[in-house]
Amino acid sequence: MLRELAHRSKAYWPYSAAFLETVRPMLQLDDDDVATHEVHVLERDGVVLGWHRITVHGEAAELEDLWLEPALIGKGHGRELFDHAATVARGHGARVLEWDAEPFARGFYEAMGGVEVGRTPSAAAPGRTLPRMRLELV
Repeated sequence: MLRELAHRSKAYWPYSAAFLETVRPMLQLDDDDVATHEVHVLERDGVVLGWHRITVHGEAAELEDLWLEPALIGKGHGRELFDHAATVARGHGARVLEWDAEPFARGFYEAMGGVEVGRTPSAAAPGRTLPRMRLELV
């Protein structure tokens, strides 16, 4: 269920069908991920609206995933998920939250206070890079 939501969310952006099939395996979430990462679901009345996953390594946390049902993009639920991820990271003692951003969502992450600190090579396509973002939590 969460994997399919991630794929629907990725498909919101203007990617080709071929690219979406290439990234599908990269959007997987398995039982080990749930057991070893902080996975949180946003739901209303039993309906899953989105989810995020973070890992914490000392004073640094990594936002591994943040996905939202496409029909809800731009309605404040992404902010709710992001704020929750930052709160969870702070609760684990993290002083910084970092992530590789969806390029089309860079503006959203900047509105959340994130700053681009570099570029990360994408596993999805040779030569493609992702904005590396950071939010200071203290």
